[in-house]
Amino acid sequence: YTEDHIEKIGVKKAQQYIDAGDIILYLIDTERGERKEDLEFYDKHTDKKVIKVEEHGHLDYGPPYEYSIGSYMIKLGKFKELYKDLESSKKEDPYILPEILYRGINRGLRVEGYICLDESEYLGINTLDDLVKAKDILLEREVLDLQLQEERFIRFGTGGWRAKIGSGFTLSNVKRLAQAIASYLKKNNKHKRPVIIGYDNRFLSDEAAKTVASVMAANNIKSILSRDSVPTPLVTFTVLDKKASAGLVITASHNPYDYNGIKVETEEGLPSPVHVSNVIEKIANETKNVAWVPYKIGVEKGFIEILDYRNRYLDYLEEKLDYESIKNASLKVCFDSMYGSGTTTIQKALIGARCDLELIRGGRDVLFGGLAPAPTLSRLSYLISEMKRGEFDVGMAVDGDADRIVLVDEMGNFLHTNTVIALLWYYMHEFKGERGGVVRNIATSHNIDRVCKAFSEPVYEVPVGFKYIAEGMIKYNALVGGESSGGITFKGHIMEKDGVYAVMLVVEMLAKTKKRLSELVYEVKGFAGKWYQFFEENIYLSPQIKVYATRFLEDPPDEIGSFKVKDVNTMDGYKFLLEDDRWVLLRFSGTEPLLRIVGEARDEGEITTIIHSIKRGIRVNKDNRSVT
Repeated sequence: YTEDHIEKIGVKKAQQYIDAGDIILYLIDTERGERKEDLEFYDKHTDKKVIKVEEHGHLDYGPPYEYSIGSYMIKLGKFKELYKDLESSKKEDPYILPEILYRGINRGLRVEGYICLDESEYLGINTLDDLVKAKDILLEREVLDLQLQEERFIRFGTGGWRAKIGSGFTLSNVKRLAQAIASYLKKNNKHKRPVIIGYDNRFLSDEAAKTVASVMAANNIKSILSRDSVPTPLVTFTVLDKKASAGLVITASHNPYDYNGIKVETEEGLPSPVHVSNVIEKIANETKNVAWVPYKIGVEKGFIEILDYRNRYLDYLEEKLDYESIKNASLKVCFDSMYGSGTTTIQKALIGARCDLELIRGGRDVLFGGLAPAPTLSRLSYLISEMKRGEFDVGMAVDGDADRIVLVDEMGNFLHTNTVIALLWYYMHEFKGERGGVVRNIATSHNIDRVCKAFSEPVYEVPVGFKYIAEGMIKYNALVGGESSGGITFKGHIMEKDGVYAVMLVVEMLAKTKKRLSELVYEVKGFAGKWYQFFEENIYLSPQIKVYATRFLEDPPDEIGSFKVKDVNTMDGYKFLLEDDRWVLLRFSGTEPLLRIVGEARDEGEITTIIHSIKRGIRVNKDNRSVT
């Protein structure tokens, strides 16, 4: 049995076959009775025991036939006995295994047959076309093996470790990763300072947080555990405030409700860099034994401290922002928390600044109303309808752990994060008098570039993942860092995306400029000169789509949707730079089995043309599930 084979049938099932038989054959069952001349043997079964194996020739019995594909497993002692009896000349024969098999049957050894159900397991490679097929099979297996890999291995993506609840995200795997982090901290002499642990509103998040704290306690590392579910940025802030060794957040952010994960923050309050994540990942996957004590004992012995993170952070907001101006503006805010962990923190911040507040989806729902807690246009219909009533100054929405933000203006117009980034940069640059450019990722709007250019400020492009935004903010001393998926941070603040701070900066902007949100957006678009429409679509990554998309990207077209390809940027995925500043990026997700398509064009017609062109190229049709 190969390792892949044992993974497919399950170790216990494979062991049953191994225990029962002296020799195991890997077979193809041809119930229709067809001959397969390219295979070496066929066998005849009686009560699951192979009693006859012949080379191709004249058959003295009819179908069904079971063909061996040339893969054997022979118990070592039996093999030695059979090999020893072979004549010297036959030991050099290329068909030594068939000969040993014949002799084993004749001696009455038990020969078992195991039927291979996956035809891709026995593809013969004899031509160039076969080689192409083999490559396609391997690409398909990358997708098919995702669930298996998720169950067995800890893998960090762009936002930490994430996996499906009950599949990869189990308390057993949580313990393994917690032990790996503890081992890393001890190895690097960081274990004498506490670890900050927070969690969101997802199923199992609170239990997972306690489990992590229990593992840390067993490793003699103190944990400061959040009293309640909290936004991710509050954990980052508390790491810095308490001078902790690390921050851990049990969250899957904006992913669907059946996902959960752990995000790792460094002592500098930064997203875990790749080289650190790789080390922790390696330790986790090699960990066999986990230190653990009951949660109650950890608390009693003083290794687990419970703390409300919100108070110190809320005080910080009042120190950083002009609360007096906000209080005097008497703003009316409609806020959609999407059942996330940002509800009480943002509620307290807005009410503390004397804003009138209407709260939408403020409770805890581990299913998030059946939708992923991502603040996209299609998921904010109620917020938009409330804003169209004309009773509020601004509508706001954050994701499941409140590190992403979008806005809705006073007339009910949805403002994508791309627009919010440009808007807040403009406010900080022109109204607060601060200087610096923008760091954005490869999937974020080029409208931002045109706004910054109008004020002679640079824009820096980095790969997807907020760790790259953070690194760029520090390296270039930028004013704002942001990504189209919703995350923004600011000079002088934590170097992690923060939807809570962004919420309060927006109300400060409205209070101090004394302008409506729609007016400010109009001004920003005017400085850009031309304002392109941003689009995004996610294609479910089936094995077939993986094959066709890979082929498409390896041999890219000269045109996409009738627009000439001027250049291709492969910093992260494949970004096709089209004529007249249009662009489209194709990138395999680092957290879900999705092919992400994002880009910009002049209008809806051009967007449709571009997306349809790509879908034809990767052969998406009505039978391939597409999600947005």
